[in-house]
Amino acid sequence: MILLIHIYRCLKRFLKFPIQFSKNFFSDFKKDYFSNNAQSQIVLILGLPKSGTTMIEWILDEIGYVNQTVSSLRLFDVRNLKHHHDLSSQMLNLIPKNKNTFLKRHTEASKRNLDLISNGNFKVIVSIRNLLDVMISRYLHMISDKSLPQYNLYKGLNYIDGFKKSLIINHRQNEIPINVFENWIENWLREINHNKQKYCLLNYDDYKKDKLQYYKKIFHFLGLDSHKAVVLLKKNLSHENELKTQSLEKNLKKNLNAQTFNKNSSKVRDIIKANNDAITFFNSKVKNEKNKFKL
Repeated sequence: MILLIHIYRCLKRFLKFPIQFSKNFFSDFKKDYFSNNAQSQIVLILGLPKSGTTMIEWILDEIGYVNQTVSSLRLFDVRNLKHHHDLSSQMLNLIPKNKNTFLKRHTEASKRNLDLISNGNFKVIVSIRNLLDVMISRYLHMISDKSLPQYNLYKGLNYIDGFKKSLIINHRQNEIPINVFENWIENWLREINHNKQKYCLLNYDDYKKDKLQYYKKIFHFLGLDSHKAVVLLKKNLSHENELKTQSLEKNLKKNLNAQTFNKNSSKVRDIIKANNDAITFFNSKVKNEKNKFKL
């Protein structure tokens, strides 16, 4: 059954993005069968949504890893999950042990997920970001992508009212978004504090302060030559600048692998951060004092 699902996914992607799909296929084939890497690694990218995980995916793709979730040369099984971001033994067992591969998930630090991670030979990257910027980025994504169930919840409202509503109302009635995201951060930080040697913790706020050091941290964790990080960073900055000239809606639709950089992010982010009502409301919903935004 999973093979039939895989064929259907590949056909759908090919019909929508034939050129990008073909380029990715040949690139992944080259990585799998003509790579000079002496040792294969499986990397799990477990990131808070809107914390830079798309960029981390791009970095790993550029340095020779194949994306388990979208590559036509990999099977990806998301059936029978208790939570849609969970890991499963079926999912992890499909990752080839002898080929450089990465898997990105927004997996929470539940006991079951942590047990699955501990039972495998994985290099684990955990990605976080300050809570306010995460919630703003999430809101901007929700109001730009009409295919998302949250779109109808927040459309038609001004930025301030829409942002405030997005913090506490979700399409899943038993979820309060800001609580889910804050718990995600706190639980993972607690786990990493107890097992620091098992993880590479990346903070997108650190990337904004020192982009090269952020890249070098990834290279060092994977045992790679960090000198190559300089060239890769320049290439990514050029890629980001191109994306920032387009709307989020266009970047989501024109790329096989969805891109969320866009030209409106900074403007809307500044509007929300400068509004006392929005920030006061945000802070009133935050549990941990260190996650509150200082006016």
